[in-house]
Amino acid sequence: MQYFFKKEHKNSYYSMIYRVRTAETLDNKDIKKLEIILTAKYKKNLMEERNVGGVFNRSNFLSPWSSKATDVIKSCDLPDDIEIEVGRNWTGYTGRVRSSQTNKSVHIDKMTEIRINNIDSIRKYFNKEIKDEKQKHQIIKINKIKNYADLMSLALSNNEIVYLKNIYRKLKRDPTDVELMMFSQINSEHCRHKIFNSDYYIDQIKKKKTLFSHIKSTYQKINKDVISAYTDNSSIIKGYKTSDLILNADKKYISKNNNEAYIIKAETHNHPTAISPYHGAATGSGGEIRDEGATGRGSTPKIGFCGFTLSNLNIKDAVLPWEKKSISYPERIKSALDIIIDAPIGAARYNNEFGRPNIFGYFRTMEFEMINNSKTKKYMGFHKPIMIAGGIGKININLSKKEKLNNNDCIVIIGGYSYKIGLGGGAASSLKSGKSSKALDYASVQRDNAEIQRRCQEVINECTYMKHNPIKSIHDVGAGGLSNAIPEIVNESKKGARIYLDKVINAEKNMSPLEIWCNESQERYVVVLSSLNMKIFSEICKRENCPYYLIGNVTTEKRLIVSYYNETPIDIPMSYLLGKPPITPIKINSNSRTVINKSKFKYPDIIRCIEHVLMMPSVSDKSFLITIGDRSVSGLVVRDQMVGPFQVPVSNVAITKTDLNSKSGQTMTIGEKPNIAITDSSASVGMIFGEVLTNIASTYIGDISKIKMSANWMASSTNNNELKSLYDAVSKLAQLSKKTNITIPVGKDSLSMNTTWMNNQKEYVVESPVSLVLSAFSSIQDVNLHITPYCKDSQNLYLIDLGSGKNRMGGSALHQSLNIIDQDVPKLDNINLIINFFNCIQKLIKNKIINAYHDKSDGGLFVTLSEMAFASNSSFSIDEKDLGKFSDTKLIEYLFNEELGCVVAVNDSDIEKFEKIIKSYLLTKQTKRIGDIFSDLQSGNTNQFCYIVTKKPIFISLSSLRAYWSYLSYKIQSIRDNSSTAEAEYEIKKQTPLTYNPYITFKHKPISKIYLNLKNKPKVAIFREQGTNGHKEMANSFIQSGFDCFDLHTNDLTDNPSRLQTFDGLAICGGFSFGDVLGAGYGWANKILYNDYLSSNMYKFFHNKHKFVLGVCNGCQMLSHLKHLIPGATHWPKFVQNKSNQFEARQVNVNITKSNSILFKDMEGSMIPIIVSHGEGRIDIQNKKQLKQVTMKYSLNGKNTEQYPFNPNGSIDGATGFCNKDGRINIMMPHPERLFSLSNFSWAPEEWKISPWKKLFYNTREWIK
Repeated sequence: MQYFFKKEHKNSYYSMIYRVRTAETLDNKDIKKLEIILTAKYKKNLMEERNVGGVFNRSNFLSPWSSKATDVIKSCDLPDDIEIEVGRNWTGYTGRVRSSQTNKSVHIDKMTEIRINNIDSIRKYFNKEIKDEKQKHQIIKINKIKNYADLMSLALSNNEIVYLKNIYRKLKRDPTDVELMMFSQINSEHCRHKIFNSDYYIDQIKKKKTLFSHIKSTYQKINKDVISAYTDNSSIIKGYKTSDLILNADKKYISKNNNEAYIIKAETHNHPTAISPYHGAATGSGGEIRDEGATGRGSTPKIGFCGFTLSNLNIKDAVLPWEKKSISYPERIKSALDIIIDAPIGAARYNNEFGRPNIFGYFRTMEFEMINNSKTKKYMGFHKPIMIAGGIGKININLSKKEKLNNNDCIVIIGGYSYKIGLGGGAASSLKSGKSSKALDYASVQRDNAEIQRRCQEVINECTYMKHNPIKSIHDVGAGGLSNAIPEIVNESKKGARIYLDKVINAEKNMSPLEIWCNESQERYVVVLSSLNMKIFSEICKRENCPYYLIGNVTTEKRLIVSYYNETPIDIPMSYLLGKPPITPIKINSNSRTVINKSKFKYPDIIRCIEHVLMMPSVSDKSFLITIGDRSVSGLVVRDQMVGPFQVPVSNVAITKTDLNSKSGQTMTIGEKPNIAITDSSASVGMIFGEVLTNIASTYIGDISKIKMSANWMASSTNNNELKSLYDAVSKLAQLSKKTNITIPVGKDSLSMNTTWMNNQKEYVVESPVSLVLSAFSSIQDVNLHITPYCKDSQNLYLIDLGSGKNRMGGSALHQSLNIIDQDVPKLDNINLIINFFNCIQKLIKNKIINAYHDKSDGGLFVTLSEMAFASNSSFSIDEKDLGKFSDTKLIEYLFNEELGCVVAVNDSDIEKFEKIIKSYLLTKQTKRIGDIFSDLQSGNTNQFCYIVTKKPIFISLSSLRAYWSYLSYKIQSIRDNSSTAEAEYEIKKQTPLTYNPYITFKHKPISKIYLNLKNKPKVAIFREQGTNGHKEMANSFIQSGFDCFDLHTNDLTDNPSRLQTFDGLAICGGFSFGDVLGAGYGWANKILYNDYLSSNMYKFFHNKHKFVLGVCNGCQMLSHLKHLIPGATHWPKFVQNKSNQFEARQVNVNITKSNSILFKDMEGSMIPIIVSHGEGRIDIQNKKQLKQVTMKYSLNGKNTEQYPFNPNGSIDGATGFCNKDGRINIMMPHPERLFSLSNFSWAPEEWKISPWKKLFYNTREWIK
């Protein structure tokens, strides 16, 4: 039976159509229940409606949305076999409108959806029953292996084809299609890095080292603190002791002292992002997160970063001068504009939903014309983009090594089901874009479901909390799918495997053995454990609603046998499968490049130079990439991208704590310089290496050898010049690393960075230069000992110029804006100079001599100073004593060269100490006082400016500079989000000076030690559901306030509803319960409402006047749907989509208002910074008179505000927190639990020594007595 429901969207061009299927007949009660759950009307005669055409899922495809929505409705006392799918009505769609609101503008995902135009097709679609029929594998004749490889784009070399033929002749049989696809994935360039392991011959001379040998030589030189390198999913580095919050057998949160290590990793996902930007970037982030979680015997991702390198954007009606010669795109490759609009949302959404703060990144565009004749048009650029994701995780040192597997150990898959997607992804990524078929390109892109990966991570976490972790070994399922993960995991123990492919759970019908074995469906892990531990492992999975299935066993025989019902599509010795096929050596000759001589161009006037450079994507405001990402989840973040009271994205580094209450932690940063690599890859690497050091120097590390790096290489391997440049670059990095005693224990390569296509018999080629993205990481003893570009007061500004006055302009943002390629590029000329520089800055920070710091990089000195002024909301002057003697050209080169260096701010009283330390590190010649930054708010100046003291003094308003710098962010937000909120924020950014003065009206009082030392403390249930991700920081806040906290999953109460009454308080946490598929918090609420025992126990708890409840963010949304169970809560609003139509993550101010809340006692009248991270936080109330018992409101200078972005969701009168009538039960969208420690504030007043938000939790403890 199938039932249809339709939901009209207000003020939209589309409606949702839900199809519910079940073998049972639903009665009127069930239909009414579904109407409530779906907030949609039952449509018995939907087929008769005229305008029912639209976009629907392929009829044999079960989408991630469907699996999560089905979880919701099954939990609401509906039939167990019920399934739900959703379609979009023809009048519009759920994605972004690119042109007019017509049928043609409906966006579809070609792999998973179909477009249906007429009623007859609709009827056929809905009435078609697809049987799940067993598919068979194919036999491929030995002499047809090459034909099959070409047909399927397997990217097999001639040597590999010969190798395969010899294998099957030895086996005396023909291969199967499954075996050939598996071999191509396992041995793809993407998975096995053949070029990095190839012998190099340059000008007929064999090089002593392969590329990989060069990288490994850094580890051989110094491997201090490196626990694991090159062997696991990530590298493991020794960290500090931690007091981690874990669960004991009673699900009580306890602190456990561990020797903790940290994990570093970076991964690219370039090909999928070019084909399908949202999904490519989402699964790129998801894959990297899984790599971290599957390290050792299970670990936990902590913080992440994300970066993009693209060709020119060419925004309609905003094409910038350097973009006017841009080249077109082949049909299957998305444009740079499409990518930068969709891909960051994919990456951010994945990190948000999983619950990992993404707190650093970069964005660059580059595109240069190289050849344009009758036969060929060739550009240097990034039509095949760089999409990189990376981060830091944590692991118990005792779990850092995988255990040896034994015969009959169980091979289990946890996570999502298998889809017919991501087929051949490893091989596809190894081909240059445009060389595989269009169908295979789309088939090679995976789809994402972060919420189920969160469930997997909770399973992994709970296993690692146990005294005897049941996980012996774990691998993520990535490139190649099961066909790569399972052979790898058993081969590490020199074992084989017997796999039963029919035990794999598929989300699509009629999947062939090849599709089941080789698909790259995401959110899956291979876990191996003893059969004795299967029971406890299955119990953990069931509690977390995490799918798991036993698909086979480890065998002593080193053979891989895969059966599918009564057939055997794979039966091959492990030595043949994972042997070493011959790698073709690389033989190339040196050639020089053509460059443009500097004498052929003239700089425009300085104001035009400033305008162009500030609008360059690599330089400009990246807010549009940042505020879409939750940067506070976990409670571990100390430093994100945003700096100062005005939250300007100019941070040099990201910083995380070791644990929730520690001072120690880790720092990370990124460097990349592809523009320089066009003419000199070695110089590019030197500058990148220097950039990460000048960035990370802003954090006190101490010994430079504590820094570890991840090197991710991109290049076009079809171009011999680029292969030569790649060798030069890799060897240069190894040389620099060894001279500084810095190890590179992890990295990756993507060496098919070119796009080719034909148009009107003309070949179009876009190649990328050798592109290194270098990420640097280090442990740090004190997370508070770092310096940002923010200056509180007037300061002296000093430039430390590591280019020693050379002012080379090649590869600069200014040259790019003029479409100039110049070989006179900056270089890291003296490695000892930068070592001295690093050590000098470390001493200056430790001794607190400098008060602000910003590295000199993209855009040069002028951008460095402008960004410091933006962050400080201050004027600045540039008045180096020789400036008046400079010619126009020399002045421009002085301001916009990108030589290595930094600008520091020094108080008058510290100048003598500063200069003495500079001299002691032999940096006097490189250091000059260049100007001042002025505290305009103190002086009363309302006209902020930049003043350049030259022959003809130059004045530029800070407002104008900010308008140029933030223009790109504004334009992208206007296209992607609500154009009115984008414009509102842009206007605010241009207003200077701004004021920002938080204050508190109460005195801090520490929590009583009596409360902390009590044996029997009040008990708080930290309540969560599948998709919740903010529970640890919530538990920590209550524990530090004198409570005992217990982990409570909704499933625990489903099994034992009365257990709820044993707790004194209930804290309902943030996250994405059920992926927010039916509305934020709504699925979770319905799971409670439609379980009579559970809802009645909730009612009883809410009505007990001795109990308290706190719901934050997703918990707030969920409780708002239960308000009829809660006494005195009928005034509570529902929470709907933000006015910006976008997820909003910001630090903003709130006013604490008068209310009956027990949480906010004595806090009334305070204005305090707080974190918001939500997509549906706007209250659904139209009239201020409806507002009652409001506890907090968004604030602008102490006044309640509806002005965006100070009010990030558009709620009327800024209302964002509420309590019930007696004040015991509180809901709020912002996150006080994430700011329990002062170190978690992105910025706070200098005089504050303790977080004001502790008062909220302390008040709760005071009330409980």
